Amino acid sequence: MSYDSCQDIVFIPQQQSYGSSLPRGAAGEACCPATDHSFVEYSFSSLQQCHLCEKFLLGLMRQGYQCQECGLCCHRQCSAEQVPECSREKTEKLRRDSLSYSSIFGITLDQQFSVEAQSAPSVLIRCTQEIEERGKQSGDDLFNAYKATASSDKINQLKSLFNEENNEDLNLEGFSLQSIAGLVKKYLRELPSPVIPVIFYDKFIHAARLSDPEQCRKSLVDLVSQLPPHHQSTIAYLMGHFCRICQHQETIRQQKPFTFLAEVFCHILLRPSWEKIIEIVYNTELHIAIFEHLLQGGDWGEKLPAPTVPPRPPKPRPLDHAPSPVPATTSSAASLSEADWYWGNISREEVNDKLRDMPDGTFLVRDASTKAHGDYTLTLRKGGSNKLIKIFHANQRYGFVEPYEFKSVVDLINHYRSNSLAQYNKTLDVTLQHPISRFDKGDEVNPESIEDMFKNILDINESYLEKTHQYDKHFERHSKTTQELQLKHQALDAFKETVSVFQDQMNLHEQFQKEAAPNEIQKLQDNFLLLQTRLNDIIESKKRLEIDLKNETTEIRMLIAEMNSLKPEIKRLHKKREQYRKWLIDNGVRSSEIDKHLEENYNEGERNLVSTPQTTLERLPHYDQSTWLVECGREDAIKLLTRKPNGTFLIRKSKTQRGCFALSIVHQGGEIGNCIIKKTETGFGFTEPYCIHETLLDLVVHYQQVSLAEHNDQLDVTLAYPVLASQEVVYARMN
Repeated sequence: MSYDSCQDIVFIPQQQSYGSSLPRGAAGEACCPATDHSFVEYSFSSLQQCHLCEKFLLGLMRQGYQCQECGLCCHRQCSAEQVPECSREKTEKLRRDSLSYSSIFGITLDQQFSVEAQSAPSVLIRCTQEIEERGKQSGDDLFNAYKATASSDKINQLKSLFNEENNEDLNLEGFSLQSIAGLVKKYLRELPSPVIPVIFYDKFIHAARLSDPEQCRKSLVDLVSQLPPHHQSTIAYLMGHFCRICQHQETIRQQKPFTFLAEVFCHILLRPSWEKIIEIVYNTELHIAIFEHLLQGGDWGEKLPAPTVPPRPPKPRPLDHAPSPVPATTSSAASLSEADWYWGNISREEVNDKLRDMPDGTFLVRDASTKAHGDYTLTLRKGGSNKLIKIFHANQRYGFVEPYEFKSVVDLINHYRSNSLAQYNKTLDVTLQHPISRFDKGDEVNPESIEDMFKNILDINESYLEKTHQYDKHFERHSKTTQELQLKHQALDAFKETVSVFQDQMNLHEQFQKEAAPNEIQKLQDNFLLLQTRLNDIIESKKRLEIDLKNETTEIRMLIAEMNSLKPEIKRLHKKREQYRKWLIDNGVRSSEIDKHLEENYNEGERNLVSTPQTTLERLPHYDQSTWLVECGREDAIKLLTRKPNGTFLIRKSKTQRGCFALSIVHQGGEIGNCIIKKTETGFGFTEPYCIHETLLDLVVHYQQVSLAEHNDQLDVTLAYPVLASQEVVYARMN
């Protein structure tokens, strides 16, 4: 049912809805503009209904508007329509029990206190004083109190009490420490504008990106001084409270990194506008850094204890010179600065560039964004993509997860040079085999004699051919197994249909036996037993087929992993061989002579591989992006793909999502499917957390081997045939 306006709604008095605060007849009375009401955006603690459209106000926070005068609740859209007149008398008896005309939740800071009279809203002062006092009396861990999740019912009870009673006279003895801490977080979350206002968000993020920690800290503290008076006073009060909490933790000998508190409050004190709220996901580390810099860099009237881990000074990128000297705080710091795999303060983009096309087990270590606490980031190559692993530091120990067991980062790395990371994460079944050395000159070729260089190029070429031969064997096995898998899937479907037919026949048999004459029963029973035997045989065959399918699926995944591991090694060897070839040519050796030396080492069957250094994978038409990357819209894509075989595909720019691409592919005998290819900071992919492909080409080559069914059950197809590839190539691959 639909209505042209709110005046068309007819109410039935007997059907008073849950959470309604208006009499049913009120909405049918003469309406007036919404300017009579004092609407504020409100976070309701229980499920409520809009008094105008009678639909629920959905969501966890800021579900809609509430009039502070009469208690009328409505959607934002409905508030733009004509609403009943604002009358407290008409709604007094039927308003929500939790409605308070003097609510202190969900209203701006400047409406709650005077900066001349007090330093923060009364609810914050009352709750934080209670938390600090209880901590002194009980010796409880106050960091854990804020970290814990309290009962929402208890928090809502507290909220109602603060709305109704004088804060100073409020008795909080019946509420746990966690509930009071939860109310502090709830109050701050429900502020219409956070403690650091939305309009300052970009400025704080920009300041947090400054590479110099001292300059970053100074810029952030200066920005606080530019905040509106009520916001500036509130954040100063909160930071003072956090300093006192840290003093308490030191007193009870439970001192923890400031990151512990930062992770709780970094998104509460600071957030972007709701239209850009997704930025929180990408800026989380910056939020944490902002909190820590403010806590340590501002003058909040309280002494902050020293951090649990002394901050390490920033290190310049050590490329062509020795690393900057590190203060001799520990022997482990000195040994770390000497490690060739430690790159100091380099960006994620530089790390990705250094690990590109490297084999599994290649790694390096850099400073983490939370380096002030002694944390580092291990970047490891596994399965053709980079895995980022945080190395934490606490109580003079290092590790991936608590309890931290290693005395230094060097000890940790040395341990995993010989022990698999699977003991930390079962998907990382690899050791730290190949460090990326900052002392390595990379592409430079050391000058040697021509004879020595010929020996080197032959050794490299032998390794190259060995790896390509392995890859070709895996690729051939993968193709064969994939075809077998498709046939067995068809056979499994046939088994399922056959089982269904036999079961129907047996049900029919049982019915006939009940209606059969006495002289027919024995024959029917014999026939029934025969059907039962055949059905059992079919079910047993079906089970064996399912086991085969499972084993072959596992084998395919292993083959893909092996090929992904070989690809970067093949590319590295090919690149090295070309460097040696160039050195020889630059030193007067003819190209034909180099080829002759290469061919003399191998039999006739391997010469083609030498003269054509492309692997089976590299001969795919997919490597020519012009065969599948097409400038067209959705309708043109459908025209190009019509009457093409399953697996024919193209990729185009998305018209609906800026910066993204769209895949159009033929599947299920002619149907054309479309799906978005996202581009994130970690790479291209169809959905998080699988956006791991550095380029569109990497994504296409990956899904040339792997079915899209892992993302969409209806797209059980691979990227087999680029739409603009030559028909001869397509025909050859189909046969």
